[in-house]
Amino acid sequence: MKLIRKNGRKKPMPGETADMEVPAIFSLPIATYLHNTNAGIMVTDETHRLIWLNDVILERTAVGSAAALLHLPFDAVVMHYCLQVSQPVAFAHRMQELINQKKPHIGWEIAFREGQYRELSYIPIFEEGVFRGSIWEVIDVTKHHLLQEEILHNERKFQVVLDNLNAALCETDLEGNITRVFEGFCRMSRMTEDQLIGRNLIDLFVPEEKQGYARMLRQRRQENNMPLLYEMEIVIPGGERRWVLASAANIHDRDQVTTGSMSIYMDITPQKRLQRALEQARESAEQARRNQKEFLTNISHEIRNPLTAIIGISYLLENTELTAEQQEYVGILKLSSDFLLELVGNLLDLSKIEAGKLEVQQREFNPVALIKSLQDTFRLKMGKRPISLTVDIDPALSTWLLGDDLLLKQILLNLLSNAEKFTTEGEIAIKVKALEVTDGKRWVSFQVCDTGIGIDQEQRAAVFEEYRQAPRPGHERYNGTGLGLAIVKQLVELQGGRIFVEEIPFYQTCFSFSLPFTDTGRSIDQRRRTAAHPSRPMPNVRFEEAYVLVVEDNIMNRKYISGLLHRAGLHFQLAANGQDALHLLQHRQFDLILMDLRMPGLDGFELATMVRADESQPNAATPIVAVTASAMEDMADQARMAGINDVLSKPYTPEQLIRVLQKFLNEDETALMETPNINGYQFQPTLDTKFLNALYENNLGYASDLFEVFVRTIQDEMGKIRLLLESKDWEAMGFQVHKLKPNFSMVGLTGIAAKMQTLENYLKSSQLEQHLPEIPGLFSEVEAALHTNMPVVEEELKNMRAFEEATSKGS
Repeated sequence: MKLIRKNGRKKPMPGETADMEVPAIFSLPIATYLHNTNAGIMVTDETHRLIWLNDVILERTAVGSAAALLHLPFDAVVMHYCLQVSQPVAFAHRMQELINQKKPHIGWEIAFREGQYRELSYIPIFEEGVFRGSIWEVIDVTKHHLLQEEILHNERKFQVVLDNLNAALCETDLEGNITRVFEGFCRMSRMTEDQLIGRNLIDLFVPEEKQGYARMLRQRRQENNMPLLYEMEIVIPGGERRWVLASAANIHDRDQVTTGSMSIYMDITPQKRLQRALEQARESAEQARRNQKEFLTNISHEIRNPLTAIIGISYLLENTELTAEQQEYVGILKLSSDFLLELVGNLLDLSKIEAGKLEVQQREFNPVALIKSLQDTFRLKMGKRPISLTVDIDPALSTWLLGDDLLLKQILLNLLSNAEKFTTEGEIAIKVKALEVTDGKRWVSFQVCDTGIGIDQEQRAAVFEEYRQAPRPGHERYNGTGLGLAIVKQLVELQGGRIFVEEIPFYQTCFSFSLPFTDTGRSIDQRRRTAAHPSRPMPNVRFEEAYVLVVEDNIMNRKYISGLLHRAGLHFQLAANGQDALHLLQHRQFDLILMDLRMPGLDGFELATMVRADESQPNAATPIVAVTASAMEDMADQARMAGINDVLSKPYTPEQLIRVLQKFLNEDETALMETPNINGYQFQPTLDTKFLNALYENNLGYASDLFEVFVRTIQDEMGKIRLLLESKDWEAMGFQVHKLKPNFSMVGLTGIAAKMQTLENYLKSSQLEQHLPEIPGLFSEVEAALHTNMPVVEEELKNMRAFEEATSKGS
């Protein structure tokens, strides 16, 4: 089939003139295209009868149906397809319009009932103005249509998600003018789309004082092509300010040229309000802790001052001629004051633990002797009450241990006191068992059990809470503050242990805890070498020529200390306040100043600072001992900074005061400079001899044992710190440094101990970021110093052992 002009020339194409030469390709038969196209082709004549169709139509139509369509009138062909399309009436109407208008129509999409889609194009054929027929092109667009539907579905779904999320989206141009908004943005801004389009985003919503910063962020994002995530405060119509979490990124065209940005805003106003409330609560809690600390300091001072006098006068009264009845009253007075002292001590211990001021000390002790001592003490305390106190110690626990025996004793004392309180008859038992060795630590299990009233199962968790006692149904409320077990729990955990209540047959209550210690490996059956050959006794110190100034504003405490100083044969002067004391100190020299810290007017810190400030004054170098009721750690630090030599805590015993007098009032002037080691052994001057002599006094065997433990364990402990440093586990490293720090002082390496203290300070969370670059270098300095001094420590250990052996043979 050819479409040609009668004169044999092809009809001019649109845009050609009659004289334009026609390319040879246009003389090819059109049937070649119609047979080989992928589209279905049908041809109708000038009367609109179907006269030809290609193979594509035949393949998509039953053979019989296709043959039956040929030469049918137009209406019959239309009726045939009306049975297949989804909208037959509209289809028939449109087909009639096409043949009536005889104008080309391209891309009419028709939906079929079986879910298929066809695109129909109509091309009428004219020759010299005469209609010759039509070509109908049918293309299957089902896949394309379904893909488009899926895209539209996803867009609608995305739109629904965005409109219903707590998210506000908008698009802006390069100047920040809004070009498109979503429903969520309209909700957040409380404006319509028409009100928003074309408005500048920053001018519209950002507070005036922050607009410059917002424009800088937009410019930075555009220039660096980097998305930003930030929080910002916005102002919406009406002046209400709200907080949003904003995320913005550049938008690009097909050539990757930046054309604007897409911004997402999440309203975080409720979270900000909650955060502000939490910050206020945290600040209130911190203030409450500061108030608690201040309260405890004040209550310590206010209670300990009169308590000092009560205990002191009780001591003095007990040593006078008393009747049996008076002796009984004095005994009651001492018991009551002991209970009050324990209460104040518990409050202060709890405060120290919570403030992180209570440190675990490493001392060598005999665990069996410690338990036996507690047993004897409580047997005397219970007197003739029908309660037996039994002790069961594992025979495997047969060596000296290194740990904090004082904290262990306090834990056991609190548990025994608790058991005694709730047990009227029966048994209280202490059970001790040696457990496994883990990471070089000997774990020991302790149990304190009783046959008392017991604790309900559901109340057991409450017994370790502060200021609370677990209720015991059917029993009256027992006296107590509810602090004892809370302190026990924290003391156990401070040493790396764990405590809990467990059930054991026969007993109503059983508290179990386990603690790690260093096993020295030396049997407790072996008496210490220095015990068999005790050092020379402490020489009698004569105080007759000494003159002491006592600065004390509490009249009862002045009476107590006056009685003690009279008994010691001392000359002393009393001052009731800081101003009087300052006057005395400026006009005569004293050998010792015993001074309260908290006094009206000029307090002890200020007085000490003034005394030390002027070297021309007579008492600029006089030893000052603070006699204070405060037991807070920062108080001791302040005292040292003010030039105070020592602290004597109230309430103090006469023996404690005598030890202070012996320490500072010695006729030998050089003894005030150096603490003598009266067993005759001299430490190497390379070590801190003053500290070592004061620490070990005349107990050389104790010193040599601790030197041996240091030599045996220090390298492993330092290796642990090195591993923690390399893994950047700063919290664990800080704990390890804190634990190891005292060990250096115990062998006279106080310089290294000071470096370890600095390292510990750097590792605290408040200073870590600031000093992080310095930590590796500082630890390397500690390692280098230890490497240099380790031979000195090892030699000192050999010298001590040799001295002990020589002393033993000489005896």
